[in-house]
Formats: sequence, C-alpha cells, structure tokens
Amino acid sequence: MQAPDVASSFHSLDGEFTLTSELRLDRYSENAAETCTITFTNPKKVGTFINPPALETLLAAPPRFVDIPFNGDDKGSFSLIQKDKSKSKKVKGTTSKTATSTSFVTRAIAREQLATILEFRHELCFMLVNMGRTVALTDFPCKSKEPLAVLNFRDASVTAVDCYMVNSQELQTIIGFDTGDILAWFPVPGKFARMNKQGLVNRSGVTSVKWMPPGPRDNCFVAGFEDGSVVIFEKDKDDPTSAYAPSSAPSYAPPAADDNELFSLIRPFKLGKHNPCGYWQVGRKAISAICFSPDTEHVAIASLDGHLRIIHFVQEKLVETYRTYYGGITCIDYSPDGKYILTGGQDDIVTIWQIGKGVVARCHGHSSWVSGVAFESMPPHDNRDSYRFASIGEDLRLFLWEFSLAQLNRPPKTSRKQVGETEPLTNADGAHPVLSRFDVPTLAPLEAEGFRLHHAPLSALCFGTRSLITADRQGFVRIWTRLLTDREKNSS
Repeated sequence: MQAPDVASSFHSLDGEFTLTSELRLDRYSENAAETCTITFTNPKKVGTFINPPALETLLAAPPRFVDIPFNGDDKGSFSLIQKDKSKSKKVKGTTSKTATSTSFVTRAIAREQLATILEFRHELCFMLVNMGRTVALTDFPCKSKEPLAVLNFRDASVTAVDCYMVNSQELQTIIGFDTGDILAWFPVPGKFARMNKQGLVNRSGVTSVKWMPPGPRDNCFVAGFEDGSVVIFEKDKDDPTSAYAPSSAPSYAPPAADDNELFSLIRPFKLGKHNPCGYWQVGRKAISAICFSPDTEHVAIASLDGHLRIIHFVQEKLVETYRTYYGGITCIDYSPDGKYILTGGQDDIVTIWQIGKGVVARCHGHSSWVSGVAFESMPPHDNRDSYRFASIGEDLRLFLWEFSLAQLNRPPKTSRKQVGETEPLTNADGAHPVLSRFDVPTLAPLEAEGFRLHHAPLSALCFGTRSLITADRQGFVRIWTRLLTDREKNSS
C-alpha cells in the first residue's frame, strides 16, 4: 500500500510555511531509533545574516568527508581542526591514531572544508541531531544539505542532546545515552569527556539533558534518568572514585507517602573535584523532559508518572506540583515570557498551565500521543495579545494553536460547578487538584485536520527565526521557512 503524500507547505496566521531544506540522518546510522531529537543554538549576533560568497560556495558544494583521529576512552580528543605554526586551520587526515576496540566513540568524520566553515562560525547557527547511535552537527538552516560532522558510538544509543553557544568562539554539546553514559563534546577545540561511566553516579538510562543557563553554574548541566532522578553535573569534574550510592546519602526533604509524589534533595558527601554536584529524586518513573524558565530561576521537570514539577534550581526547592488528566507527560515548553507552560502527553492532549494556578486549558486535536510542543519564539506584543504554538504527535500530524487571556478566563459552557463553589488550592500531597474536562476551557486547533509533514511519527519540534523545524523517527529533519508577506518585503 502506497504511503499518503506529505505536504510541502502549510499555512499559518502569519503566512505560508514552505519546505526549504531537509537533512537525512538515516544514511549515517545503521540502527533504528525510537526518537530523533534536535537542538540548536543561536548565533552570537542577531538579525539577518548574509554569509560571504566563499562560505555559501562551501556549504552548497558536494561534501567530501575525512576521518577524524581520536584517542582515549574517557577523556581525550577527536579534533575537528588543529593549528599549525602559521596558525592556519586544517582538518586532520586519516593517518593518525584511530579508535581502539574499547573506545566508546567508534568513528568521527567531518567535512574536509570544516576548518574554513568554522572561520565564519560567529555568523552561523549550529544544530545537533541524533538518531540511534549517531549524532550529527550541522549548520542551520542546513544550507550544506549534509552534516558538518558525524559521530558514531559503540553499543549505546543516543537518547538526548543539548548544545550551548558560550560565545562566538566556543560551542559545547552534551550527549546522553541509554546506557547512562554522558559525553561532553566541544567541537571547536576537539575535546570530549565521558561521565557516569559504568553507572558510577546513576545506573539507569539518560532521558533528558540540559545545559544550565548562564550564571554562577553555567559550567553545569542537568540530566534526567529513567529511575526518576535528576542529577547535576559539572563538565570539568571527574566521576566519583567509587559508585555513588544516593540511597545512603542524607535526604533534606522527606519523600511523600506515595512514590509518585516523591521529591527528595540528596546532597553529595563531598563537594570537591568529583561529580555529582546535586542529586534530586523527583519520582519513580522516567524523567521525560526538562525545561528552564526564561527568568533562569526555575526549571520545569516532566515525568512519565504524569506530574509536572516546578523547582527553584538555585535554592533546589520544590515550588509547585501539577498532575495531568491521565497518563504520563512526554514533552514540555515555557512561554517566552515565562507565564505559561505547555505539556503534551500520553492522553493525546496538549495542556496549558499557569504558574501558581494550575491547568488553564486543554487542547484537543491529536489522535495519538503528543511528542512535541513549542511556543513561537516571540511573546505577545502591543499588536497581538495572543500566544501561538505548535504541537506534533505520533499521529504524524502538526497542529497550530492560538490562545488569548480572554479565552483562558472564560468559564467552560459545560462546567458542573455550583455558583460560589471553589476547588482547594492543593491536595494533601501538595499537588494541585486534577480538574475534570467539564471545568477546564477546551481549545481547538486552527486547522481541524492538522498538517501531515512526514511519513513517520514525529519526534521533535522547535521554532527558529521565521522557521519551524520538525524531525521524525526515521531520521528526517525538515526545515520550514515562512515566506515574507508583501508588507514585510516593503518594510525591509
């Protein structure tokens, strides 16, 4: 049976989005993947970037890849570039030391012209994409049509990635694996460090990784695990000399009676040169997503136990706990102004939460699990008092949504509450109450049928400047660019 056709463009309230670029990662990976995730970092400068003609030519030219030598099992290098005496940059050849049979990284390849491309890295966005046992580094919006560099791993599937542009000269990435291993990779100097080797800190698989926002702990990142814990690592610290046993460490917040409501803060015995820097036991089921607030003070943690927890990460204190209608939460995103949080889950529903209030709306449209949610990057402004976002699901559909404060404050027509009747602020366990479908406003998508953009279930979604990026489980990444309207063309 022939697969249905997918769209090459779709319409939004701001204009038409059209497919402008596609990256195929399946040709670089021999293993199937449950998920294909994407993350990208904005360049140092803002605005519209015009690349020099030489760089445009390099990105458009057919790529020629070379093997990158690397050494070491835990800490070492697989340099993309090196400096010679004249300080010019060259890609290392294939004659140097190659991988040993015990290496965690089995192969690293890069474009032959990568050194020249990196000369203009201050004008480029970088995007990190993973599938199976493969991670690819590419420019954004994929003008080269092929990755800039590809890493392959031995006996470990990539489950989470994140990248962070420290400045115009330093890009650092973090990669999590189903084995529990974590690899910090710094492409420009060509260094890497392996952490949580053989489960010295946590023996379960990594489900989410996020760099901490700039500040006192900007050398740190958080990792969520399948056992419901969240661990804080510092990229420059080593693993503990012996297995870390959090069950025997002192707990500064007693767990609730129900394991699903568990939150305990476990401080490491020695705050020295070894990881971890912090250890939170958030629940007993897998952490599905981690998202820092725009004010950089709070972190939202979603779990497959169906709970959304807001934690003040500087004070390491649980602030709010919310619970879904049913099922686990699979994805999460903060609004640009930090007032709202989106979650998608196994109940096929996108839920809108307001900090301090709880659920304020449920969005119905998907017919299967929701796998990604994302707000538009721009918050409401003087000419628009509404929020816009997108969602994707395993039903292969992309839905676009919009909501305003008036819609959220409007009582549901089918509400069964009596006049004067109010819900308690929290339950005895500290979580906000779960409101029935009769007591929460319901939103419909802008397009009832949504848009089919891939042939496989969608697994990742994010907004760029005037663009939307989607990825599916087969390793296809597609970039959709919004066409300028006549008014925008005239104003520019």
